[in-house]
Amino acid sequence: MRRTLASSAFALIAGAGPVLADLTPTQVWENLESYYTDMGYQVNAGAREDAGNRLSLSDVVISMDAEHSDSTITIPQMTLEQTGDAKVRTVVDGEMTISTKTEVPDQEPFEMNVVMTAPGNEMLSSGSADDMTHEFKYPSLDTAIRFGEENSNGGEVPLTIALTDLAGQYRSVKGEGQDITYDATIAGLDLRLNVLEPPSGAENAAEGKVAGEMHMDGLAISGQTVLPTGLDNMADRIDLALNAGFLANARIEMGKMTGSGTFEGMDPESGPQSGSGKFTSEGGNLTFAMAKDGLSYEGATQATEVEVTVDQLPFPISYALDSSSGSATFPVSTSEQAQPFSLKYQLVGLTLADGIWNLFDPGQELPRDPANLTIDLAGDALVRKDLFDPAFAQDPAKDGGEAANAPEMPFEPQSVKINSVVLQAAGVDANVTGDLTVPQGAKQPVGVLEGSFTGVNALLEKLVSIGLVPQEQLMGARMMLAMFAKPVEGNPDQLETKLEFKEDGSIFANGQQVQ
Repeated sequence: MRRTLASSAFALIAGAGPVLADLTPTQVWENLESYYTDMGYQVNAGAREDAGNRLSLSDVVISMDAEHSDSTITIPQMTLEQTGDAKVRTVVDGEMTISTKTEVPDQEPFEMNVVMTAPGNEMLSSGSADDMTHEFKYPSLDTAIRFGEENSNGGEVPLTIALTDLAGQYRSVKGEGQDITYDATIAGLDLRLNVLEPPSGAENAAEGKVAGEMHMDGLAISGQTVLPTGLDNMADRIDLALNAGFLANARIEMGKMTGSGTFEGMDPESGPQSGSGKFTSEGGNLTFAMAKDGLSYEGATQATEVEVTVDQLPFPISYALDSSSGSATFPVSTSEQAQPFSLKYQLVGLTLADGIWNLFDPGQELPRDPANLTIDLAGDALVRKDLFDPAFAQDPAKDGGEAANAPEMPFEPQSVKINSVVLQAAGVDANVTGDLTVPQGAKQPVGVLEGSFTGVNALLEKLVSIGLVPQEQLMGARMMLAMFAKPVEGNPDQLETKLEFKEDGSIFANGQQVQ
């Protein structure tokens, strides 16, 4: 439902949906109606004035009533007019609104109301009925978001988002379905948050407040969506849409970001609390793709610094990192054959402020070199049931069934390959690789894990020296370590291990059975 709202909002921002060049404004509006109705919406216009080359629509309401939610989009005024040079201009006047209500059993109701203003907006459309290109420009786009039932004009707006110089194009090509591609740039983004938290009800509890702001220097968005024919109410049946050929992908490039925030409140036990924070980032990117063969996410951030100050601590909590990135791919549609999945994460150059280190190592005995972490996993899994099938999320007890009769998990890993897990921190360098399989009906995987470690013994000695590990426990720690790792010949500070998981459930460490 929220994904559908997001796509609807984008259509509004892009000039109220796809319009057809070389067509009359009436034909443009009919195409717009079909776009929304094919997605499961109902479209109604309160008033209509058709002058042939100019069509004016007032009080346009686009709504959807799903099983556990309903949403309504309202456009006060739309004007579609031929320009005389084979193009159609679309302009939206007044405040556009989006409201959504969600009521899921055993969960708190959720309500959100959005108001958008876009003075000076314009979209020019050209092309043909089967191949349309729409160029849009918005000097500014301001969005105010309120949460909860109270949606009066008084008081502070909890969340506002302001975009400047939004421009781009949107192309729709029709064939067996509709192939949509788009790209847009935004010169700047400003976000402001101002949330009041009501008292908890406990004695001495008081109202709390969280406030913050963020600025982004530039934003670029591009992507593609393919809508198959016969698509109806995709918000409720994404599984059917994917099987019919629906796909979507998008990439977001973010410029330099800065942000700050404050919080204050009353803890019934410890009294008043307050704090503040700030961050800077050199930017990042985010990529998303969805199709029948799976979902994929990928994101990265550049150099980032974060600092948080709370009144309970005499020093700020701060850290910095050179970069971080992550990605994940996994199947979502049922198949008799195993399908690939992967998970990757990398953190480079993590450093902590001296104030944090000095809490447990005031003598600076531990190395404070930047920490690095790499995780790279891949494998295959059987998907017994479409993960977006609504039946997958149902509770059998609500239908008169027993929890014990719930269907088995539809996602069954068949193999996992650990390409690398690498950790470099506090003078320790650890590297683990391995291959594991999951035989049918087995309680544990079968395979081998191998690892190499340097700096572990030196770290243990320093932990004893600074008092984090008692001296009398050092021998026990080393004995436990010796059960699973052995020193490399000629280099006692380097340890290696080989763990073997057998089909009979036994486990061997460096040739010695430990289970």
